[in-house]
Amino acid sequence: MLDSYSQTFLSTNQERSDKQRENFKIATVALQGNKFNITVQNTGDIPINITRLWAQDKSVTDSFGTYTINTNVSPGGVATNIGQSIALNPVPTDSYSVKLVTSRGNSQQFSMNSVSTAPLYLQFIAIPSTVPSGVASELVLILTNNGSSTLVNVVPATPQPIAGSASYKPLGSSTPPSYATLPPGQTAIFTWNLVESGKDGDYRKFSASLQNGFPGNSASATVTVRDLTAASSNWSTTWGILSINYTTLQWSRDNGVTWNNAWSVPAQTSIVWRVNITNNDPVRSFILNGNTTLVAFGASPGNNAALPFYILKNNYPPATQYPTNGQTIPSNSTQRIVFGAFGAGSMPPVSFSNAQKGQYAISILIFGYWNSPSSGNFFGQNIPYEGIIVT
Repeated sequence: MLDSYSQTFLSTNQERSDKQRENFKIATVALQGNKFNITVQNTGDIPINITRLWAQDKSVTDSFGTYTINTNVSPGGVATNIGQSIALNPVPTDSYSVKLVTSRGNSQQFSMNSVSTAPLYLQFIAIPSTVPSGVASELVLILTNNGSSTLVNVVPATPQPIAGSASYKPLGSSTPPSYATLPPGQTAIFTWNLVESGKDGDYRKFSASLQNGFPGNSASATVTVRDLTAASSNWSTTWGILSINYTTLQWSRDNGVTWNNAWSVPAQTSIVWRVNITNNDPVRSFILNGNTTLVAFGASPGNNAALPFYILKNNYPPATQYPTNGQTIPSNSTQRIVFGAFGAGSMPPVSFSNAQKGQYAISILIFGYWNSPSSGNFFGQNIPYEGIIVT
């Protein structure tokens, strides 16, 4: 009897010890095929078994459910697709509280909310906000999840005109059309191309919101038509004739084999950049001069570095020296521009040193000519800003 008691006591102690040593976290949550898709990481040093998923639809009274999972995760391992094979089909417009439970009784939980649950921080801007008649601009909706729960099914409504008389072409779908999920603290960005027409001073004010969003949760932006008065001088008197699609800025560290959108850029390796630039002039083509440069300006305390990446020919790869004047962007057209030379008409490499690690603001300095270099119609423009962190 004493021996049996000792065995029971030791077994109970072992179970308590294992429960205390068990650690796991919910790495990602998404909706896929009208099912939860949960990724779990075992951060402890013993195997775990996810036995159950408990879910409450907080939008429906007394809506609870428990589902069998039975997924093993080894120490340091990752389990994916949890929730894909159970009989639970979340309603995208409802809010949920979800808990995962292990065989030892430990649990982790998360919440998922609809965008209709509470107001969100919205910003709506026009880039540029002043344009010549018939020239494209971009409407940008920036949404930050300022709550404590993951948002699901984030879909913008098409911006609606609320003031002004300028005519405009119908707005198409946003880019991207939606976000399946948006974790707390994260930001979603949606863009629409806008072409507005009218006489000098005409405008349109647009309101942006979310489909099935919280009532009254909206933001507005205004685009005004101004006559184009570009002068034959070193600088144009109207900015914004050249623009970029910020989502197309990419960098490569392996000679163009892989292109990355991430804002984390490695130090001590040759970097080449590419981005799409649009000539919004309705008539004239633009010829890029070899002084066109992408510059990374240090933004961390004590970092005053300014690292230039000069233009390369856009047949990259391989890297080819850019001539004094070369690539032409026709009117109302977009072309990809490549940067990576250490000087005008030079070649790579350009890289950040270990001493230059930190935050940077990227600006693109554009130099060139309208129609032809012999026209004498010089033009220069600065396009701000993208942010990166050199690691």
